[in-house]
Amino acid sequence: MSDRCPCCGAADGAVASDVLLAVCDILVIKALERLGTWIIRSERIRPHEARVAGLPLHQAHTRWPVTDPIVDKALRGAWDVIPAMLTLHGCCGVTADAVTACLDDYVHDLAVTSTPHALAELHYRFETRLRLPVAVVLIEAGHGR
Repeated sequence: MSDRCPCCGAADGAVASDVLLAVCDILVIKALERLGTWIIRSERIRPHEARVAGLPLHQAHTRWPVTDPIVDKALRGAWDVIPAMLTLHGCCGVTADAVTACLDDYVHDLAVTSTPHALAELHYRFETRLRLPVAVVLIEAGHGR
């Protein structure tokens, strides 16, 4: 039996999971932007406050509290691309359902705790929840948000 991934051929899953982490980082930011739009539009004064503060949409949840039901509504369809993405680019045994659940839980946690997104935290979740090795180089290069 080979230690190589049957999909990408990597000796360990690190190469493919680095790419998956980078793509998921973008998906998380886009999902937080969707949530930010919901949050800012919920009260008339918020668009002005956000502009004055220079607050990017993907960080609106760090300023205004949000509930789980609002997060659920804002994230509808946010992860629809994951099955197609993994069909074309996935490997190392991770499933679309597992990645979707990981990202959904992560964004919910960020939103209800008013915590900003950090690539290091997403990296941690990839390793602990998806059991995917990810090169630490991405994290140490300062690509966190």
